[in-house]
Amino acid sequence: MPAAVRRQCVQRILFPQPGDDDARSLYVRAEPGTVSWDRSSLTIAGGATASLSTYFGAFPAGHWRTHTGVEHVTVVAEFDRPATVRVCAADDRVGRRVLATVTADGAFSWDLAISDGTWFWLEIDAGREGTTLREAAWLAREAPSATATVCITTHNHGADCVGVLERLAADESVAEQVVRIIVVDQGDRPVRAAPGFAEVAVVLGERLTLVEQPNLGGSGGFSRGIVESLEEDASHVLLLDDDVLLEPESLRRMLAFAARASGECIVGAQMLSLTDRTLLHSVGERIEPRGFWWTSVDPALAPVDVVAATLEDTPGLRVVHDVDFNGWWMCLVPLALVRRVGASLPLFIKWDDAEFGLRAAADGVPTVTLPGAAIWHMPWTGKDDGLDWQAYYQLRNRLVTALIHSPSHRGGGVLSSSFAQDVNHLLCLQYGSAAARRVALRDVLRGPAHLPHTIARRTADMRALMERAGQTIVPHTALPGDRGQLPPPPPSGRLETARRLAHVVAHQLRGARTAHGEPVDLALARSEGKWWALGLVDSATVESATGKGAFIARRDRRRFTRLLWDTLSLRARLWVRWPRLARAYRAAAPGLASPAAWRRLFEVAETELLHDG
Repeated sequence: MPAAVRRQCVQRILFPQPGDDDARSLYVRAEPGTVSWDRSSLTIAGGATASLSTYFGAFPAGHWRTHTGVEHVTVVAEFDRPATVRVCAADDRVGRRVLATVTADGAFSWDLAISDGTWFWLEIDAGREGTTLREAAWLAREAPSATATVCITTHNHGADCVGVLERLAADESVAEQVVRIIVVDQGDRPVRAAPGFAEVAVVLGERLTLVEQPNLGGSGGFSRGIVESLEEDASHVLLLDDDVLLEPESLRRMLAFAARASGECIVGAQMLSLTDRTLLHSVGERIEPRGFWWTSVDPALAPVDVVAATLEDTPGLRVVHDVDFNGWWMCLVPLALVRRVGASLPLFIKWDDAEFGLRAAADGVPTVTLPGAAIWHMPWTGKDDGLDWQAYYQLRNRLVTALIHSPSHRGGGVLSSSFAQDVNHLLCLQYGSAAARRVALRDVLRGPAHLPHTIARRTADMRALMERAGQTIVPHTALPGDRGQLPPPPPSGRLETARRLAHVVAHQLRGARTAHGEPVDLALARSEGKWWALGLVDSATVESATGKGAFIARRDRRRFTRLLWDTLSLRARLWVRWPRLARAYRAAAPGLASPAAWRRLFEVAETELLHDG
């Protein structure tokens, strides 16, 4: 980098915080017992080697080259004793190249052209006496700082929310770029009463704003934070889940990237697993255009253990992926974009982040999912989204998003693929899910006006529907016994799958043999609860993904045929009316997402809450 160019830190090389020792390999690779660390320094034992070819340790040069105007970066560090430093790079073809080998003692600095690779990192061989690396960082040209408000939407996760606030408050470097932290509390157990909240509120002082409002879901909570942020002197708003473990450096990296982006862009963080700390669950998200369903940009990396699958050995990790949207578990949105296209649609939960990403892209603003910026979050495999009240939102919001954004005739394959999902629910004896999705179809047919009118009450409706359907989690101690049958093996090959499907369909047309209260035929693990097993029995228990109990499934021929007819007839109506509905939803979307519409919705919801009270 030319000497006259002023440089700023865009990525600190940090090490695990206290309590994050099980995530050490995401920061540094070394033989056990050869390194020790604090947040900003790494001590390497004599004769040992440490590599920063890690998730948080390496620099994602490919993303910077693709989406920013940065042409050179510099890596700097301090060594207290002599060490051999290798500056390494990787690209989409070659997993490791040594760009330079340098003996470092004291201050170390090395310039790299951004075109030298898609990833850069350091490898350090300590001398006989060992060495300590301090204050290491990646620098790029100076740019006007991006600043952010942070919006955290919380619902009865007081301890988790306080933990996020504590990590934000503890990192002074990150705090300098945070104008305000807005906590939108939508629960019935106030976060202000959570242990530790009062103390962290004192530390954050006037930068913390607590908003308490009725439960309007993630879309309502985040939109409240977005609307409040429009009054602040910030360039961006960071949308952040409450039930996450935060690496605060991620926010700093996202802001540095946004400040140097070639144009306006949304910058998203990736998602690591809260239960398996080195497992990366989301490399990036896209919408499959025909079926209009969200999927990973690289299914082979969904998920991937980023310690076992290294940068050097995993070509997919070295690719710069184009994404359609980023989950709002941690997502940095330009406020200038909000002023043009609005906040979220009033969808409550599910698809609000995807719809916003597509709306931003239509406005010429891409989304970039930035490696090396991440939170730890409960993975999707630990949730029962499709088996509880959320089944309604999965279908309704998918169809609403397709009506607005699908370029295909009558939504392409979204009606047929979602019908297949309905049939799967029916064959799995999940009549509650099918009934919730029937309500979703009816609501979509009502037109866009139903969205704000149902946002505050539809969840309660769906919870009650699931109770009536008997599709709720039953504690292990209350489960019926089973007859000890073994589940059939999964079918292999198309012919065997077709034969199994024929047997399953035939079985659905027979009367059920077991009644409520009797032992069930099968007790299945969550992974075994598939159509090819459940469709052949009259009753079963299926373990919940949460591990807190199981669902009891009992076959009912009458419910099966009625729900199957309804899902067919409602989709036929939707297919006929698709062009007219698409025009209606597209015309209504800008108004529904506008800050003014959300302010009216907040006022109505709060008035109704006071009236109910």
